[in-house]
Amino acid sequence: MISMPTNRDENWRYANLRPLAKARPEAVDAQAAAANITLPPLLPDYERWVFVDGRLAPHLSAPAFDSCAKVLDSRAGGEEFAALLDAAIATEGVDFALARVNGARGEEVLYVAPPDGTQARIEIIFVATAAASAGTSYPRVQVHAGRDSHLRIVERHMSAGSADSSVNGAFDLALRANAVIDHCRLQNCGDLASCFDTLLAHVGERGTYRLRTVTLGGLSTRSTILVKLAGRAARCELTAASIANGIQTHDVYAEIEHAGAETVTRELYRGIATDRGKLGFNGMMKVNEAAQGADSEQSLKTLLTGAGAEAAVRPQLEIHTDRVRAIHGATTGKLDDQMLFYLLSRGIDRRTAQTLLQWAFIEDAVSRVEVAALRAEIEVLIAAQLNEVSALDGLLGKP
Repeated sequence: MISMPTNRDENWRYANLRPLAKARPEAVDAQAAAANITLPPLLPDYERWVFVDGRLAPHLSAPAFDSCAKVLDSRAGGEEFAALLDAAIATEGVDFALARVNGARGEEVLYVAPPDGTQARIEIIFVATAAASAGTSYPRVQVHAGRDSHLRIVERHMSAGSADSSVNGAFDLALRANAVIDHCRLQNCGDLASCFDTLLAHVGERGTYRLRTVTLGGLSTRSTILVKLAGRAARCELTAASIANGIQTHDVYAEIEHAGAETVTRELYRGIATDRGKLGFNGMMKVNEAAQGADSEQSLKTLLTGAGAEAAVRPQLEIHTDRVRAIHGATTGKLDDQMLFYLLSRGIDRRTAQTLLQWAFIEDAVSRVEVAALRAEIEVLIAAQLNEVSALDGLLGKP
């Protein structure tokens, strides 16, 4: 029997786990009609794979004729990924309980394997339509990036309708020597949806994994991220942004293990909590004894703009070697009074001035999304989250 996480577990203290108990654990067994689903425009030069309630929707997808991706039965996942996940579960316990549930109940997996020395661009869209009482959707992706390959992934999570959908996703990645993965994730599910996901990445020698994740939608969300920098000079860049409005709760646990020498991490988080929104970000950096010359930086900041808003950011370090460079910082606060006064003194009204400061704060993370069309879309969504589309109109879509 799988031991599920609770708020008594240290790494899950700030997550809203109530939707897990309410959702039907069996996989959703029906898809919504295509007429009920409106997708964003195709990204230039990207092939598209669309999954509805965890299953491939071929009529909505547009894979390349020579695609390096294919859909498999979830039980046919690669042995390498199974071994990685089993090892993680053995050492991390409850943090990977949801990944085990995904593996046991999910039915399809998108397997992406760019060969050595190739490039590919893939957009993956997961659409949630069913209510939690009808079941849980279990999206799963496995990526095996060959040597010297470069893979760009855009991952979207969205809702069709207003159901209280339950999503439990799993993302497994393995990067061979000199491989690069640029991974952009946008979660903008419906107001009542709950979205949980587990991401496991294994980075080989001189490999680079860049993850840019933006969380806007959903009543309750939780991302569990474990990246192992296994090879010499492996690198991880993790940038995360989230806005929690109303009674939303967004929580992230990110653990990056420096196992190889001269490994590098750059981690940046920016979050805004309004009304009674709640944010949590726990960034754990582990530096093993063999990881001499490791270099890590963390910058975790949250902004509270509501009387009942809450945020908890925790940079953590576990270092087992003297030859290491580690910089970390975390702040939680309100808008800068001096900057606000400066804008007011220039004739800008208070509401617009506050919005501009919030925009500048969150844009520190969003500006790192390299895909211009996706970044412009995210900025429009953020303006709507801040309820100030008109005030920010001149900034939207700007490079």
